Amino acid sequence: MTEQLKALIAISASLTSAIIGWMAVLKPLMGLRHERKAQRQRAIEETLKADKAYRQTVLDKLEGLGSRMTTMDDSIADLQRDNIERAYCMFKLEHGYCPSGMKESIASTYASYQARGYNHIASSRIEELLALPEFPEK
Repeated sequence: MTEQLKALIAISASLTSAIIGWMAVLKPLMGLRHERKAQRQRAIEETLKADKAYRQTVLDKLEGLGSRMTTMDDSIADLQRDNIERAYCMFKLEHGYCPSGMKESIASTYASYQARGYNHIASSRIEELLALPEFPEK
């Protein structure tokens, strides 16, 4: 049995030295693997942070753009109302007639004005303009 014990101890020592040898080889590889994994995670976090900042910038720009568009829409509505009023004064009060081409143009302007959610006194003005004759009285 001592022979077997010596053989068993020799095998155990060989296995232990083989394990220690492999650990010496594998430990740096495992450390390198962990380091690469950590670098990849840091890169992902940095990318997500940059993406979040970019998205916020875009949202801020869009918010500013929305308020500008509202201002522009209001300005366009003001111009449309002004054009309707001018057409009313010119055709209804001054001339007493309104050619068919102008009626179409004024009706189109009014439709756009109304689509923006405005109406004011424009509807009565449009009705009066469209009711005018298309040619001057002789």
